Amino acid sequence: MFEAKTHMRSQLAAGLNADRVLTSPLCSVLGCRNCAERGIRCQGYGIRPRWPADFIRRKKRPRRASDGSSDTRGFPSMNYDTRQTLPRNQFCVPQALSSLGLPSQDSCFMQHFMKNLARVALAIDYNENGYRSLLPLALHDPGLMSAALAVASSHHSRWQKISDKDSRRYLRAAAAALKGRFGNLSDLNSPVTLTIMLLLVSFEVLSGTPRWRGHFEAIRGWIRSRGDHSDLDPFLKTWVCLIETQCALNVGLPVMQEVESWIDLCPNTSDIEQNDSIDALFGCSSRLPKLMCAASQLQKASYDAEIPLEEIHRRSENLQKAIEDTKMEDNSNPVISILCDGAREKYSAMVGLEQEELRRRMIASAETFRHTSHLYVYRITHGVEEPLTSDMEESLQTALQLLTQVPDALGPGANLGWCLVVLGAELDLLDQRDYIRSRWCSMHLLGIYNTKSGEKILEAVWNHRDLVRSGLATPARWQDIMKDMGEHQILV
Repeated sequence: MFEAKTHMRSQLAAGLNADRVLTSPLCSVLGCRNCAERGIRCQGYGIRPRWPADFIRRKKRPRRASDGSSDTRGFPSMNYDTRQTLPRNQFCVPQALSSLGLPSQDSCFMQHFMKNLARVALAIDYNENGYRSLLPLALHDPGLMSAALAVASSHHSRWQKISDKDSRRYLRAAAAALKGRFGNLSDLNSPVTLTIMLLLVSFEVLSGTPRWRGHFEAIRGWIRSRGDHSDLDPFLKTWVCLIETQCALNVGLPVMQEVESWIDLCPNTSDIEQNDSIDALFGCSSRLPKLMCAASQLQKASYDAEIPLEEIHRRSENLQKAIEDTKMEDNSNPVISILCDGAREKYSAMVGLEQEELRRRMIASAETFRHTSHLYVYRITHGVEEPLTSDMEESLQTALQLLTQVPDALGPGANLGWCLVVLGAELDLLDQRDYIRSRWCSMHLLGIYNTKSGEKILEAVWNHRDLVRSGLATPARWQDIMKDMGEHQILV
């Protein structure tokens, strides 16, 4: 370094010029070529290009006003007037072409909706995915298109961990379109109106905010006032049933009679062929959602002391037996169905997994829901301070083991948030809690942030359990802790 400084001073004294500018604070003089002569790379300077002198002296030309006849931006400069050679009706190539006929940004978000969001928002992607079927409707209804784009752009920003700059614009357009629909009776009763409201619910749920409840209350009112629902698509009905079931299980809301009638379409216990049917939205046995609704109503009746304790125990035992009947054997070959599809159509999965691996994960996920439901019903008649019976302890350990068979959030593992909360509320061992935390982390990668609310609730439950063991708090249900936190979230 001393030799380099000496050489630089000698060159500076000689008045040598160079195109090199020293960038190091220790070497702030010009003309040093010591490192170049030694054949090494000098870290003290870099190359700075210099514009030609005639270019620097050139004045900026005034921009010519365009008459709109042609657009030459992006083409090489020419020494003649293009307006003299191109006809006035010359076709101008747009900035981007979309197979959907949408602007480039809208097309990008809609492709994300169909390829990614439609896959992760379900437990099982299938050949007639209801989310993808919304595209033809959206192309003909600007309000529905805006709602879908709001959900897609918001999810895309979370998934890619970039700032969200577009979703609020789409959301405002969707809200304005929905407001216009409420002013027109024919538009109000259209299934498209329900679809827009469901997408607004999804926007808030996937963002992890509690604002979804306002939209869902509007949906409940819409369903009650409409009367006949025979024209509603089974996918839309099942979508509503999923949200309604979660409201009942977590928040304690009563199940709407309309939803109960839709869920009654689920396979009968005596229908052996449909015993191994898994719902694509719920991710559990197609017979379990009806039992989950019954469990939620029994929980509410017990909490409000609406019926005698003996009746609570009797119904609880019957529920446990019915839940046990939904068991799927490891060698079973379940079919994929939609809960409210009276036609009992069978669908094929489109998850990027080998069929045998997918079958194994589907069964493990469905069985996890079954064991979780056993624990949920058990806590209706047994306080949280009471230890689990041997049967319930076996269900807990089996469910934890089944989680390892669904190692990530791809496919059936995407809908296990409710199971993680119910199972986690029974855990005290640190290694088991850490495993549940790792499952939350894998679900967060989906960009569906209601999982963050689930993790937050479970951490509060664990803190409270630790305080109870230390004698600093009284036992409380996870639903009560969730309510005290002000959290009202859909956990699947």
